[in-house]
Amino acid sequence: MNEHDDRTAMIRLLDGLLAGQTRRLESVGDWAGRLAGDDPSLLAQQFVAQLDDEWFDALPPDDFCEQIAQQVRARIAAGHSGWPHLWAHILRVTGIAQALADEAQIDPALAYLVGMCHDVAKLDELRTGEPHEETGAAFARRVLRGHLTPSEIESIQAAILKEADDLLGDILHDADKLDKIGAVGIVRRVSAGTRRSWLPEALWRVEDDGARFPGMYFDLSDDLATGKLDFQGWFLPRAEAALDSY
Repeated sequence: MNEHDDRTAMIRLLDGLLAGQTRRLESVGDWAGRLAGDDPSLLAQQFVAQLDDEWFDALPPDDFCEQIAQQVRARIAAGHSGWPHLWAHILRVTGIAQALADEAQIDPALAYLVGMCHDVAKLDELRTGEPHEETGAAFARRVLRGHLTPSEIESIQAAILKEADDLLGDILHDADKLDKIGAVGIVRRVSAGTRRSWLPEALWRVEDDGARFPGMYFDLSDDLATGKLDFQGWFLPRAEAALDSY
């Protein structure tokens, strides 16, 4: 593939990433269909493969967790037209949180619930101005009462409030930060917009998140972060060069 073809493939990929916040893209399969459907470029295939390496499916471990997921989804869907964008973030964070539960040796249901509830009030904050962490912690207390022990609920609330000093807080920290970098981070930032004029800022934000990426608490988090940062270090200069040529 020559340089012109490389640039064309990159622009085509970036245009595909400009999905907008209202489009429901909740899995790697959804993105693969959008980016690498008919006659995909090698670049699109590489991007989707990297996305697949980074994206962990959020699978409810029991019926109660499934019920909470439905409540979270219903709440955010009632709040703002851009809820699909937030829901995809919640699913990704929850999937990574579950993957970290084994290394942390904690109940995967607790990891699922903290991931699912952590940003439930994000859209409320846009409307009310109330910190979403506080509203989200109150939501968690209300829906989890009677199903978990008081100490488990307090641990989930502390993690949502970013006040935790335990393994559950460490899991949410790593899972939430990891969603900002790599192919997933590019998807998250770029897909918030629909116009090419948004691309330079979106890509800069991913680069900035990578430059300021914090230390991780778990070995799996470190491994994921290394792969994600390596990928965006390869991808972002090529994306920026392609934009400069158009």
